Amino acid sequence: MIQVTMPMPLLLKHWQQLRLLTPLDRHFANQMDQIHQSHSDLLLLFCALLSRQLSAQHPCLKLDELDFSNPLGERQVQCVINASLPECLQALAQIAPIGQPGDDKPLILDGSKLYLKRYYDFECQVATTLTRLSQHGYPHTQASISALNTLFPAQDSLDWQKVATATAFCQQLAIITGGPGTGKTTTVTKLLLLLCLQNELNIKLVAPTGKAAARLSESIKASKRRLSAELQDAARHDALIALAKIPEEASTLHRLLGVLPHSHQFRHHSDNPLHLDLLVVDEASMVDLPMMQRLLSAMPAHARLILLGDQDQLASVEAGAVLADICAGLHDADGWRMRYSPEFAASLTEMTGHIMSQFVCDEPGLGDNLCMLRHSHRFVGDAGIGILAKAVNECSRMAIRQAWQKGYQELQWFDDGPHQSGLEQLKQLACEQYRDYLAIIYRADFSAEIIIERYNQFRILCATRAGEYGVDGINLHVTQALKQAGLIRPEQEFYAGRPIIIQSNDYNLGLFNGDIGLILPDNSQEQPRLMAHFIQADGTILTVLPARLPSHQTCFAMTVHKSQGSEFAHVALVLPPSPSPAQQQLLTKELIYTAITRAKAAFTCLGVSRVFEQASLQRTARASGLAERIWPNFSADKH
Repeated sequence: MIQVTMPMPLLLKHWQQLRLLTPLDRHFANQMDQIHQSHSDLLLLFCALLSRQLSAQHPCLKLDELDFSNPLGERQVQCVINASLPECLQALAQIAPIGQPGDDKPLILDGSKLYLKRYYDFECQVATTLTRLSQHGYPHTQASISALNTLFPAQDSLDWQKVATATAFCQQLAIITGGPGTGKTTTVTKLLLLLCLQNELNIKLVAPTGKAAARLSESIKASKRRLSAELQDAARHDALIALAKIPEEASTLHRLLGVLPHSHQFRHHSDNPLHLDLLVVDEASMVDLPMMQRLLSAMPAHARLILLGDQDQLASVEAGAVLADICAGLHDADGWRMRYSPEFAASLTEMTGHIMSQFVCDEPGLGDNLCMLRHSHRFVGDAGIGILAKAVNECSRMAIRQAWQKGYQELQWFDDGPHQSGLEQLKQLACEQYRDYLAIIYRADFSAEIIIERYNQFRILCATRAGEYGVDGINLHVTQALKQAGLIRPEQEFYAGRPIIIQSNDYNLGLFNGDIGLILPDNSQEQPRLMAHFIQADGTILTVLPARLPSHQTCFAMTVHKSQGSEFAHVALVLPPSPSPAQQQLLTKELIYTAITRAKAAFTCLGVSRVFEQASLQRTARASGLAERIWPNFSADKH
């Protein structure tokens, strides 16, 4: 069935040398073969391919998408599967460690998808729990309709924030998705106000990272202040009492679930559920499949769950694309469209006053639990950023070129020609932008909070970690430029003004992978000494002796992945001018879109236009069966 140019074990070693496989991929395949004594080239090949998929964050291997004539994508083909897909599936089903759904085998073959059993279980459990939650709703009353209309005065056009609030009010599970500035946090704050007017609820707010949790806290506080100012006198007293019940402090998912030191397990799980009535999860696109399974298993049976996020952003850094899979059923060849059942559309019409029958689609799935916000309020004064983000998100080469050619003031391009002029421009920009916080680090009249806030006004984002145009290289370039400008003195490892990003979790210190801080003089001491300062989720400052810090690196520049959950006034994106094949796989539409939408006022790109356009036209598609499990009529070919 498999035609190879050398014995499969040797071929695996050869592929590792060519970097088509990692040492882990090869080791996993060999171990599976040895443990089960299968002596099967087919098992060796597909175990290596499955491991490679998991390394690329795909929960499964889709055999119907595999090129049997060149399964490793080699330049010189040395392996061919001489069989049809049905013949291959039948042969795999006969191999001892591969089972069918329901079997207790290390590998599961479900249709044409091959899984590690634990990931198959994760996917099935997430789908089952989401479906169960989606089937439970709550009735609305005339009082709740009146309160909803107070919070959302009548308007001529369809108010999707009002629809999203009504949707989440009536459902145990609600997913509110939309791009930056579309009002997700404002919507959920009004929803929480409505719910707190009716009942006493134990509400928890969480996000995947400390930075995202801090931003959620800030956004909830700001939304509460705006709501307090907007409330009418007639409803003001009761509403202010309800507003006060809405929590403002968000935590990370890990802290909520209760991390057990030196363990992959959590304190809260199905046998010890969380103590809450309503959970709001922000930046849900960053939540991977295993973490979503752990979160859902720890939810009390009665509790409401609200997921907020942007389905167009980069998927999680671990396996799965849960939010994208949840939203996949709303997408077809004509774009995005709400899909309500006839009964729920009628209920929404009664609650909101908007005619929702145009969105009726009587198909099973999560349509009644989803609402997509489309109108961005962030880019009203910064149209260029919003237009470019939209063009990239739609993979429109013409629209992308037009956005750059229009001459928008907030968009800037540094062309990296043969003399690296663009890189010199970036270094000059970094000196201009970072000067603002570096000039005040020794002044006693500026607090650490203000210095960190000024530092967070600008950030360089890189597509890759290694290389001259990756995080490592750009950090070196910027450090040297700031030193030459007299803004820093990096003679020692820890110097005043050095920004750092944590790269591993330290539960004792309360520092987690992705947390960002500054090395600053601790002015609370009689003899100020340098300390690492971090803003925590509740807005307070955590100071840590530099010698106690977990693994970290300088953070004048960071990866786009690490920037998720953050926003900056000015963002500079760095793309490699001549990306390798491996780098080209990282350069996707989702990465470019995420980088652009981190910017509030200005976006700069250092790179080559050809690379920017190619990346913007390359979509990420994670191999997964979750969308099909929660949308029974879903077909990947139509989406």
